[in-house]
Amino acid sequence: MVFCIKVDRKEYNKVIRQVKVDPSYSPIFQGNSVYIPVLDYRSYQVEECEPKLKSKPKKLSYVVPGLRSFYIIGEIALITEQGDKDYDAAASHIMEIYKKVRSVYLRRKVSGQLRVNEVELIRGVDNPVTEYKEAGIKFLVDVSKVYVNPSMSNERIRVRDYVKEGPVLDAFAGYGPFSLLIAKKNVRVVSGDLNLDGLILLKESAILNKLDRLIDILQYDSSFLPFRDSAFNVVIADNPTMVEKFKAELCRVGNEVIFYVLSKNEEEASEKIFPVVWSRVNDYAKDLFIFKGTVRCNDIGD
Repeated sequence: MVFCIKVDRKEYNKVIRQVKVDPSYSPIFQGNSVYIPVLDYRSYQVEECEPKLKSKPKKLSYVVPGLRSFYIIGEIALITEQGDKDYDAAASHIMEIYKKVRSVYLRRKVSGQLRVNEVELIRGVDNPVTEYKEAGIKFLVDVSKVYVNPSMSNERIRVRDYVKEGPVLDAFAGYGPFSLLIAKKNVRVVSGDLNLDGLILLKESAILNKLDRLIDILQYDSSFLPFRDSAFNVVIADNPTMVEKFKAELCRVGNEVIFYVLSKNEEEASEKIFPVVWSRVNDYAKDLFIFKGTVRCNDIGD
């Protein structure tokens, strides 16, 4: 049995914000009236109704067995390569369900010092540049030139909330997801990377969000950071595949370093970086995870 509230069409948008709409059913439009299926309501009178049951979209794994996940970044969908699959069928399904998606790309693993993906257009318009929003910040990205990982968004918010004062070094800034969120708190950030394309995107996003006065952008090789000893209160080292190569230099310039490293477990993370408390923040591959550890460099022996 389904219950509906009968309201005037003109009141529809107002009423749906005041009641708990039943997401399983579609509203019924009849003349100047709308019957809204509800689970709960306030001071409205309800009546039995027979709305149409919404059809749930099929999961991607139903269309392409073994293919479970993808990311939507602005107007682009990214499918991570997972062996020999029917990626064209997957792309067609995604574009049918998500109308705002104009391009679907196949993303292969990150490689090289610049941490970029090899991407291949599967369906739609071949334009890898898009704008997306995260935690109230607008980001301009080119998925063929920078690594974009929406699954780390909650972790970035945690780091933003953790940082209280600057200066902060975002040592592997890329297109600036950490930098911009922290700068939004009126904290000064130095954003550096070897990937010049990423830094150009970061600059454009900083201007777009009116945060450019708080962010200094530098291109450098992290093997030789162009800063004095202990120049930063906090260093963010988000380069899980290569960060262990730069740990000494990062600790030289920062009082505290937030490391992200690729490891099988906490013990391996300690062996690669330093013996501190490590927490798993994201999956990477089978039996391989991204771990986070905060190192107070003055407490680490030579």
